[in-house]
Amino acid sequence: MLHRTRADLEIVRPADVEPEPWANGLGVTRVLAARPAWRISLAEIEGRMPFSPFLGADRVLIPLSPEGVTLEIDGVGRPVSQYAGIAFRGESRVLADTQGGRISVVNFMARRSSGGMRWQIRRFAGTVKVDADAVVVLGGEVRAGSEALPPGTVVGPAAVSELVANEGDVALLRVRRH
Repeated sequence: MLHRTRADLEIVRPADVEPEPWANGLGVTRVLAARPAWRISLAEIEGRMPFSPFLGADRVLIPLSPEGVTLEIDGVGRPVSQYAGIAFRGESRVLADTQGGRISVVNFMARRSSGGMRWQIRRFAGTVKVDADAVVVLGGEVRAGSEALPPGTVVGPAAVSELVANEGDVALLRVRRH
Protein backbone atom coordinates (compact mmCIF):
# COMPACT_ATOMS: atom_id res chain seq x y z
CA MET A 1 0.00 0.00 0.00
CA LEU A 2 2.67 2.51 0.96
CA HIS A 3 5.74 2.65 -1.19
CA ARG A 4 7.22 6.14 -0.93
CA THR A 5 8.25 8.36 1.92
CA ARG A 6 9.57 11.90 2.07
CA ALA A 7 11.64 13.16 4.97
CA ASP A 8 9.74 16.44 5.14
CA LEU A 9 6.40 16.78 3.41
CA GLU A 10 6.31 20.09 1.61
CA ILE A 11 3.94 21.29 -1.10
CA VAL A 12 3.15 18.62 -3.70
CA ARG A 13 0.90 19.52 -6.64
CA PRO A 14 -0.78 16.86 -8.80
CA ALA A 15 1.29 18.03 -11.80
CA ASP A 16 4.48 17.25 -9.80
CA VAL A 17 3.73 13.49 -9.74
CA GLU A 18 3.48 11.04 -12.63
CA PRO A 19 0.33 8.90 -12.81
CA GLU A 20 0.64 5.20 -12.06
CA PRO A 21 -1.83 2.32 -12.46
CA TRP A 22 -4.13 1.22 -9.67
CA ALA A 23 -3.18 -2.05 -7.98
CA ASN A 24 -5.95 -3.76 -10.03
CA GLY A 25 -4.81 -2.02 -13.25
CA LEU A 26 -8.23 -0.51 -13.97
CA GLY A 27 -7.53 3.15 -13.21
CA VAL A 28 -4.73 5.63 -12.58
CA THR A 29 -3.61 7.49 -9.48
CA ARG A 30 -0.97 9.98 -8.41
CA VAL A 31 0.55 9.25 -5.00
CA LEU A 32 1.04 12.74 -3.62
CA ALA A 33 2.31 11.88 -0.13
CA ALA A 34 3.19 8.68 1.65
CA ARG A 35 4.44 7.69 5.07
CA PRO A 36 4.79 4.22 6.58
CA ALA A 37 1.37 4.62 8.25
CA TRP A 38 -0.58 6.53 5.55
CA ARG A 39 -0.80 7.79 2.00
CA ILE A 40 -2.69 10.43 0.02
CA SER A 41 -3.39 9.99 -3.66
CA LEU A 42 -5.42 11.63 -6.39
CA ALA A 43 -7.28 9.06 -8.50
CA GLU A 44 -9.16 9.33 -11.77
CA ILE A 45 -12.41 7.36 -12.03
CA GLU A 46 -14.46 6.88 -15.18
CA GLY A 47 -17.68 4.88 -15.50
CA ARG A 48 -18.18 1.81 -13.27
CA MET A 49 -14.91 0.67 -11.72
CA PRO A 50 -14.13 -1.74 -8.88
CA PHE A 51 -11.60 -0.48 -6.33
CA SER A 52 -8.48 -2.37 -5.38
CA PRO A 53 -8.69 -3.94 -1.90
CA PHE A 54 -6.21 -2.77 0.76
CA LEU A 55 -6.24 -5.20 3.66
CA GLY A 56 -5.75 -3.61 7.08
CA ALA A 57 -6.35 -0.06 5.84
CA ASP A 58 -9.02 2.53 6.57
CA ARG A 59 -9.91 4.70 3.58
CA VAL A 60 -11.57 8.04 2.91
CA LEU A 61 -12.64 9.18 -0.55
CA ILE A 62 -13.43 12.84 -1.38
CA PRO A 63 -14.66 13.79 -4.89
CA LEU A 64 -13.15 16.97 -6.35
CA SER A 65 -15.46 17.01 -9.36
CA PRO A 66 -18.88 18.73 -9.15
CA GLU A 67 -20.64 15.56 -10.34
CA GLY A 68 -19.57 13.54 -7.33
CA VAL A 69 -19.68 9.74 -7.44
CA THR A 70 -21.80 6.87 -6.21
CA LEU A 71 -19.93 4.19 -4.31
CA GLU A 72 -21.39 0.76 -3.81
CA ILE A 73 -19.76 -0.45 -0.59
CA ASP A 74 -20.40 -4.12 0.20
CA GLY A 75 -23.57 -3.97 -1.89
CA VAL A 76 -24.98 -0.68 -0.51
CA GLY A 77 -25.08 2.36 -2.83
CA ARG A 78 -23.95 5.67 -1.33
CA PRO A 79 -23.86 8.94 -3.28
CA VAL A 80 -20.88 11.15 -2.40
CA SER A 81 -21.06 14.80 -3.44
CA GLN A 82 -18.19 17.16 -4.26
CA TYR A 83 -15.96 17.91 -1.23
CA ALA A 84 -17.89 15.44 0.95
CA GLY A 85 -15.96 12.50 2.32
CA ILE A 86 -16.93 8.91 2.84
CA ALA A 87 -14.98 6.45 5.00
CA PHE A 88 -14.78 2.70 4.41
CA ARG A 89 -12.56 -0.26 5.18
CA GLY A 90 -9.88 -1.30 2.72
CA GLU A 91 -11.27 -4.85 2.79
CA SER A 92 -14.71 -3.70 1.63
CA ARG A 93 -15.91 -4.58 -1.84
CA VAL A 94 -16.22 -1.14 -3.49
CA LEU A 95 -17.54 -0.25 -6.92
CA ALA A 96 -17.52 3.37 -8.11
CA ASP A 97 -20.04 4.72 -10.62
CA THR A 98 -19.56 8.13 -12.26
CA GLN A 99 -22.51 7.75 -14.62
CA GLY A 100 -20.07 7.63 -17.53
CA GLY A 101 -18.13 10.80 -16.72
CA ARG A 102 -14.52 11.14 -15.62
CA ILE A 103 -13.88 12.53 -12.14
CA SER A 104 -10.98 13.14 -9.76
CA VAL A 105 -11.06 11.99 -6.14
CA VAL A 106 -8.74 12.41 -3.18
CA ASN A 107 -8.02 9.07 -1.52
CA PHE A 108 -6.64 8.85 2.04
CA MET A 109 -5.47 5.49 3.32
CA ALA A 110 -4.08 4.71 6.76
CA ARG A 111 -2.95 1.44 8.25
CA ARG A 112 -5.41 0.44 10.93
CA SER A 113 -2.46 -0.80 13.02
CA SER A 114 -1.14 2.79 13.16
CA GLY A 115 -3.87 3.67 15.62
CA GLY A 116 -6.42 5.14 13.26
CA MET A 117 -7.06 8.08 11.01
CA ARG A 118 -8.93 11.27 11.76
CA TRP A 119 -9.98 13.58 8.96
CA GLN A 120 -11.96 16.76 8.62
CA ILE A 121 -13.19 18.85 5.70
CA ARG A 122 -13.17 22.60 6.30
CA ARG A 123 -14.43 25.54 4.30
CA PHE A 124 -12.74 28.76 5.32
CA ALA A 125 -12.03 32.36 4.45
CA GLY A 126 -8.96 34.00 5.96
CA THR A 127 -6.29 31.73 7.42
CA VAL A 128 -6.23 28.13 8.55
CA LYS A 129 -3.38 26.59 10.54
CA VAL A 130 -1.63 23.59 9.06
CA ASP A 131 -1.86 21.61 12.30
CA ALA A 132 -2.33 18.20 10.71
CA ASP A 133 -0.09 15.52 9.24
CA ALA A 134 -1.19 16.85 5.84
CA VAL A 135 -3.71 19.24 4.30
CA VAL A 136 -5.23 18.67 0.86
CA VAL A 137 -6.62 21.59 -1.14
CA LEU A 138 -10.05 20.61 -2.43
CA GLY A 139 -11.11 23.83 -4.15
CA GLY A 140 -11.51 27.57 -3.99
CA GLU A 141 -8.76 30.16 -3.88
CA VAL A 142 -6.20 28.74 -1.45
CA ARG A 143 -2.65 30.13 -1.17
CA ALA A 144 0.56 29.36 0.66
CA GLY A 145 2.05 32.83 0.94
CA SER A 146 1.58 34.37 -2.50
CA GLU A 147 1.44 31.00 -4.31
CA ALA A 148 -1.98 29.80 -5.53
CA LEU A 149 -2.51 26.08 -4.87
CA PRO A 150 -4.55 24.02 -7.35
CA PRO A 151 -7.08 21.39 -6.21
CA GLY A 152 -5.41 18.17 -5.14
CA THR A 153 -2.31 19.90 -3.77
CA VAL A 154 -0.96 18.36 -0.55
CA VAL A 155 0.65 20.66 2.03
CA GLY A 156 2.64 19.45 5.01
CA PRO A 157 3.42 21.32 8.21
CA ALA A 158 7.12 21.43 7.23
CA ALA A 159 6.22 23.63 4.25
CA VAL A 160 4.07 26.35 5.83
CA SER A 161 2.32 26.96 9.13
CA GLU A 162 -0.89 28.36 7.63
CA LEU A 163 -2.86 28.68 4.41
CA VAL A 164 -4.84 31.71 3.28
CA ALA A 165 -8.05 31.75 1.23
CA ASN A 166 -10.66 34.17 -0.04
CA GLU A 167 -12.89 31.13 0.20
CA GLY A 168 -11.46 27.65 0.13
CA ASP A 169 -12.13 24.03 0.95
CA VAL A 170 -9.46 21.78 2.46
CA ALA A 171 -9.24 18.32 3.99
CA LEU A 172 -7.07 17.78 7.06
CA LEU A 173 -5.55 14.36 7.79
CA ARG A 174 -4.22 13.18 11.12
CA VAL A 175 -3.04 9.70 11.96
CA ARG A 176 -3.03 8.70 15.62
CA ARG A 177 -0.01 6.76 16.69
CA HIS A 178 -0.05 4.04 19.32
